[in-house]
Amino acid sequence: MAVIFQLFIVYLLLLLLSFAAPALHPILYTTLFLMVAVYVLFTVLVPFAKSLLLLVEKLPAPYTTLLVVSAGLYYMAEILALQMKDEGYGALSQLFQTVMKIVIITLWFPSIKQLIETIHSLIPW
Repeated sequence: MAVIFQLFIVYLLLLLLSFAAPALHPILYTTLFLMVAVYVLFTVLVPFAKSLLLLVEKLPAPYTTLLVVSAGLYYMAEILALQMKDEGYGALSQLFQTVMKIVIITLWFPSIKQLIETIHSLIPW
């Protein structure tokens, strides 16, 4: 609940800045957004991910961890890409999303390799 109140205060601060210093508003908005995003990441999303991993600890460990990390990376990439698009950098936003998807797939490579090797050993050639 405190995080929601803090986010509302940041919103009011941004409104005040948009009227007080309109020329500096884009840079202040982006800076404040990144600081708040990191704050929310470490105060809300990381504890949520830890709780989620504890909840599903009976499932195979590498897969649940990979799923939670992949979802978190994808969520942060979406937020940052939306920020870039709002500031008028749509092409950079699309590039950022593509790179993040490649990073997520790269995280899954060892598990995919193990799966392919297992399936290959089961198929008689």
